Amino acid sequence: MLRKSRRLFLSIALLGLAGCSSGFLVDYTALPQEVSRAWNVQDIVVTVPNDLTVNTTNYMIPPEDIVWYGEQTGDTRQQVAAIVKDGLREGSASLTGSVPVVWHVELIKFHALTPKAFYNAPSGTGVESVRFKMNVLDARTLAVLVPEQIIAADGPARVAADGGSRGYMERKRIVLKIAETTRGWLGIGYDNRRTFQRFGG
Repeated sequence: MLRKSRRLFLSIALLGLAGCSSGFLVDYTALPQEVSRAWNVQDIVVTVPNDLTVNTTNYMIPPEDIVWYGEQTGDTRQQVAAIVKDGLREGSASLTGSVPVVWHVELIKFHALTPKAFYNAPSGTGVESVRFKMNVLDARTLAVLVPEQIIAADGPARVAADGGSRGYMERKRIVLKIAETTRGWLGIGYDNRRTFQRFGG
């Protein structure tokens, strides 16, 4: 009886996840390498707008803009801003040019797994989805060097059924995906733009 209930639950969960199985991607407008190599990133300012909603109800597929349970205590908005900043900083670490720049970043979406999704989602499901707006300014004059564009850095999550873990490794994976995407956007890493289908939110 318990096995049947378990299978039924997973089937329902999978159907719920299937409703959010489209639109996952890594996307950006790539910059010429000769432009980005001239930069030296002085600061990265990440803004999380007040109107972005934060999930606190631990649903399988939450509707809010921000879903992050990887750090037990603290301000969720500050935590996701720090994750995005860490990824961007790591991705731009090799830029040592003569043009000082400031990146202004505005978060659009940050979706990791809720605990309920992590522990109950079937193997091979789950997505970590990060979207943000990016502006690049000359740090000396505040002239716009790269007008606003949207960068998408989505990637597969790793649920419990696949041997995943919450917390440190979850955060590290998202930082690495943002860093990889940043290098692709800057034209100094491989072009990782793609679309993919996967059950997730």
